[in-house]
Amino acid sequence: MRITLARHSGFCMGVRNAILRIIHEINSSHDEVYMYGPLIHNPQTVELLHTRGLKTIDQRQNVDGKQIAVRTHGIPLEEYTRLRQCAARVINLTCPRVARVQSIIKKYSSQGLYTVITGDKEHPEVTGLKSYARGGVTVISDTTEIPGVPRAGQYLIVSQTTFDRESFEKIVAEFRMRHEHTTVIDTICDATRLRQDDVLAGILEGNDTLVVIGGKNSANTKRLARIGKENSVRTFHIETGEELEEDGFSDARRVLVTAGTSTPGWVINNVLDKLYAIKFKKSNIVVRSGLLFLEFIVRTNILSAAAAFFVSLIVQAYSRVGGGFLFPSISFLYIFSMYSMNNFFDRSFLKISNPYKYVIYEKYGNPLLASAIISALVSLFLASVLNHATIAVLIVSYLLGFIYSTRPTKFLVAKINVGFVSKIYYSKIVTCFGWIIVTVIVPMLATHFELPALASLSAWVFTVIFLRTVLLDLIAYQGDLIMGRETLPLWMGTRMLWAASIAVSAAGVLVFGYVTVVCYDPYFLLFILNILYFLAIMYVVRNLNYIITLKYELLVDMNFILMVLLYFYV
Repeated sequence: MRITLARHSGFCMGVRNAILRIIHEINSSHDEVYMYGPLIHNPQTVELLHTRGLKTIDQRQNVDGKQIAVRTHGIPLEEYTRLRQCAARVINLTCPRVARVQSIIKKYSSQGLYTVITGDKEHPEVTGLKSYARGGVTVISDTTEIPGVPRAGQYLIVSQTTFDRESFEKIVAEFRMRHEHTTVIDTICDATRLRQDDVLAGILEGNDTLVVIGGKNSANTKRLARIGKENSVRTFHIETGEELEEDGFSDARRVLVTAGTSTPGWVINNVLDKLYAIKFKKSNIVVRSGLLFLEFIVRTNILSAAAAFFVSLIVQAYSRVGGGFLFPSISFLYIFSMYSMNNFFDRSFLKISNPYKYVIYEKYGNPLLASAIISALVSLFLASVLNHATIAVLIVSYLLGFIYSTRPTKFLVAKINVGFVSKIYYSKIVTCFGWIIVTVIVPMLATHFELPALASLSAWVFTVIFLRTVLLDLIAYQGDLIMGRETLPLWMGTRMLWAASIAVSAAGVLVFGYVTVVCYDPYFLLFILNILYFLAIMYVVRNLNYIITLKYELLVDMNFILMVLLYFYV
């Protein structure tokens, strides 16, 4: 089963800007923000924003003294005027394309033209557009309604921005045959047209199944589904991946996935994950078992813990520190414990960013938390043979790591409401120092301390884990966006983050390379490949809009396999 994501899918420019702005308002405003009608036609996004504190109200409710945000579809002119008079502040999130149609209607109707709007009579956008027509207005959705348009000297024809282009062109052609003095302005949004063109092109290319992701009440999404059905293509119109069943794809060969202009990226990512899971379930038992095993070790943090084990072995070999498997075992247990605890306390976010990992922690969260606690205790028991300073460092590191992801800490960060504090917290840069402590500082503190080795290895570990953290944040970008997390990709932007990653990598390579050549075995320079590998993956990921989570998580953690191979080679 071949799965293809349509080129133009998900948030259009207007929706994306509205989401970014309302999240900024939620994060920065000390007063409650109220949404005047649903922000967009996507229940999942609206519900998430509700959990973030955004309250939806309508024209029947009191707006006096409140901060009111106007939805992307726009609202009737008289309601907007009332808001400006009564509300403490009005945040106008009307899509610029919709605002353009409003201004066109206002201009031409003031010149005496009768307005004809092609679209859905009950659509919120159309309701708002009608209020700008002072010279009379009629809404029609097909050619059969043209005779019902009142006689007038001149007409203006515009369209709901998400209306079907083919229907619009048919109406215009028929209307011009009946009425000579007609001004036509095509106001259908390019985002809508491009999505419809993608579906038609996909059908011509031989896709036999269409999956349309978006709100069941979204006009542009319903039209995408209608195109599939009208062309006799098996079509699924869904809001979330949970609606897809394996049986529905038993004989599917080529699946085209598209999404409406109000569909968030994290929903698209999750649907792609579900489709690939269905695809691999149809594979032979060897492939299926291999995938399940990889998914298990990635999403239960076992692979990350195994990587810490080998990082410690590399540190020991590099700095000629003894200890056998003691320090690698402590590193394995520490990373498994910390990552498992973080995921357990962060389940609400996993539900959005990584539903499959969420399912694991929802079903087996308590056993995994117990395993994390046991791992911590075992690692401290193993460390009991070490000196007091080393044990103290490990205990403090555990305490800080445990506190980091707990609800009181998150509440405190939100309460402080200092931008820099939240940026540092959500950037997870402290994760890099946790790795340095357990893989570099602990073994050196317990045996012999060499400053050049400490500097060199710390630079290498920091760079590798920094790049890994950034990559995982890029993979979770869409979920972070809607949840308002100020991770590095959202804080800096992908372009600046790429430059920062290059700078960090260059500094890490410079320190590690110089010390290695001058003081240690030059063969260890091969471990610079781990840094270059992450940069190569980041180069690809930063240009992707939607990501199959497991696929790219596996690609990221394959770097640890490279690390193991290099260790045995060196």
